[in-house]
Amino acid sequence: MNKKWLLIAALLSFLDAEQFMDPVNVSIYPEYYYHGVMVEIETVVEFDQDTIDVFFTVPTSTDSIFLIQGIPSPDSKIVPLDVSHVKENNAVEFKLTEPQFKLFIFFSPFDDGHDRSFTYSIGSSMEMKNVHLSIQEPVMAENFTIDRDISSESNDQHGIKFMTVHLDEISAGNVEKISINYTNHTGKTTMENLRDQLSGTEEPNTNPRTFQEEKPKRHKLLLWEPLAILGVLSFIFGIMYYSKNKKTTVLEGQKNFCSSCGNKIEMNDKFCSKCGEKVS
Repeated sequence: MNKKWLLIAALLSFLDAEQFMDPVNVSIYPEYYYHGVMVEIETVVEFDQDTIDVFFTVPTSTDSIFLIQGIPSPDSKIVPLDVSHVKENNAVEFKLTEPQFKLFIFFSPFDDGHDRSFTYSIGSSMEMKNVHLSIQEPVMAENFTIDRDISSESNDQHGIKFMTVHLDEISAGNVEKISINYTNHTGKTTMENLRDQLSGTEEPNTNPRTFQEEKPKRHKLLLWEPLAILGVLSFIFGIMYYSKNKKTTVLEGQKNFCSSCGNKIEMNDKFCSKCGEKVS
């Protein structure tokens, strides 16, 4: 009897230590504001350690990836991640210290021409429960198709269409794939098309999408949220670029003065005229 209870206790302990993500909300934006695809992954993680290492699969054509731990806010720290190759997939690895995180993945799968086709793979080193994919259909897309069963469709307040696919659970180490195809004869992004429509430089759509009476809660801020993130990232990169150029300018300016006494050095001088120090 004692052995039986010990076995049950060990099993319960194992179940308590189970690590998984639940839910996993994935939003896919093809050609939303740049000529590529942006993916947002937001999830809550159950783990019983101070930190945990997490692997996430990413597309092979990934340009950049950024991580936000905790609940996203204007003060959130945005961390760029490096892509590595794991088995047959590319992946990112990061150390998780908060029970919630958000990933921003940017990749460029499109070649020249009007046809658009790409496959997005999702998998992790942890089990993922209640996986929901929301795919935004570009406003200029024609013959938009997804190779998965669509559970629901909705429109935001701007008439942008979203298709939802439920994948339920994805076991740890497994990868699920979803393929998306469409044609873009305009060569523009959704935001460029919307700006043209608002400015009157593009003819109105003769077959506008029908608005639904009930607006989906999750998509009502989609027009500004990616742009806000892009603005934060642009600000960070701007600071890095400015700091690098400033340092270079200072170093170049220092070459005009003697490093020993500070006397001004002429362009052709090999030695300082005041202290005789050799000009480097």
